[in-house]
Amino acid sequence: MTRAAVLQFFHEANAFSPLRVTRDEFLTRHHLSGQAVHDAFATTSNWMGGVLTALEQREIETEIGLCTAALPGGPLEADSWSRLRSEFLESLWSIVERGPISHLFVLLHGALAVDGISDPEGAVVAEMRQRLGARTRITTTLDFHANISPRLQAASDVIVSGKLYPHTDTRERGALAVRFGLAGGELKTWHFNLGISVPMPNQATTEGPFARLAELSDTFAARNGVEDVNIIGGFPFSTEAYAGTSLLVTGTEKQAAHEVYERVLDAVENERDDLLRPVSSPRASITRLRERLGNGRLILVDVGDNPGGGGLGDRTELLAELEALGRPYAFGALVRPDLVKAAQAVGTGGTVDIQSGREKLSCTVASLAVIRYRNTGDMMRGEEVFGGDGAVLSTRAGSILVSSLRIQAYDTQAFESMNITLDDCDIIAIKSIAHFRSSYADLATGGIILTDSGGWSSHRRRIEWEQGAEGR
Repeated sequence: MTRAAVLQFFHEANAFSPLRVTRDEFLTRHHLSGQAVHDAFATTSNWMGGVLTALEQREIETEIGLCTAALPGGPLEADSWSRLRSEFLESLWSIVERGPISHLFVLLHGALAVDGISDPEGAVVAEMRQRLGARTRITTTLDFHANISPRLQAASDVIVSGKLYPHTDTRERGALAVRFGLAGGELKTWHFNLGISVPMPNQATTEGPFARLAELSDTFAARNGVEDVNIIGGFPFSTEAYAGTSLLVTGTEKQAAHEVYERVLDAVENERDDLLRPVSSPRASITRLRERLGNGRLILVDVGDNPGGGGLGDRTELLAELEALGRPYAFGALVRPDLVKAAQAVGTGGTVDIQSGREKLSCTVASLAVIRYRNTGDMMRGEEVFGGDGAVLSTRAGSILVSSLRIQAYDTQAFESMNITLDDCDIIAIKSIAHFRSSYADLATGGIILTDSGGWSSHRRRIEWEQGAEGR
């Protein structure tokens, strides 16, 4: 009898961030099992939607264990991990006690970091393998930004990761994971490190060097004993030795997988300069923005303070620069629970100040509301985003979206749900890296400008850590 279990543990942790994440943040985002998971995610365009729908279409008896996630942040506290790990595993053991499972689908991120513990995801899948034995086929799904350990690969029969950044293919890749997982035992996945850590802005598959690598990977699939080839960006903000940009090849022929690896390695070397190209500083980016004013709507993206990459989302230096331009703009999401509380204290129509560099901006509280919306763009369409208490602050020229929780405003609904009309803006400034492209590209009639404010999602943090490691 074919009987499957599905579990999810999803957290992207920036090991360099001063922020520590606790179990409470998983409870805030989602911490569900059984039918509640199906009700929340089956119709969404994310990993869980793809996996559950594919299993239903094949009429596979499926039980859903614990599925939990937290917003991206810093490392998870060890005590919280201990409790969450126990809950996660116990939910699987409870399923197994009701009858043997032939297939296990484990939906992970691949960039979890826990205080004082190395390779937590690899360890938990290895424990599952030890308990279940060879009779259960384990398929692991991973984010495009995963760092894959030898232990995780050894414990998994098949690994399927995201292929696109922005992650607009997760439902499709989830369905592919089911197809591979249910295939015969000869199908397996090989993993190869590519010897480079590509900055996340250069991992975007919509254009540039990584788009060319993604296109190349498609040419190897479904031939010569190879079913799927995926070059994944990896998560640079990790201290694990195995972290970095890497390659997954799923198929039946080990030699064919190695031949693909050699070809991809050559292609990466040819693209190395573009892959490692730094993002401009705020001063240089504002100069470029000023030169392009009047030629259409501009999207200014702060990659260095992205809450979706472990940034705190609280940097305000760009606000004074935007205000000085005098053009209508929207800025967000600024993650400042203290500022939301200050706005709540004075109420709608009151004023609060924001320090931006050496300048202080006086802002009017335009509105106060809980931030809650569903994505309408291609990135995680249908998934609900909860930003906690929020505020919209108005300045002489712009509107600032302020949230209490670390949301990345990669979907236009972040602004629109709070009644900020983006069509009225000459400039839209977002704290993101690449996810915004799936929802904002059509609005960028004047182009997109990336800038690096030097926050915790800046690649400079990775470089500083590497330089420090060399000196130790």
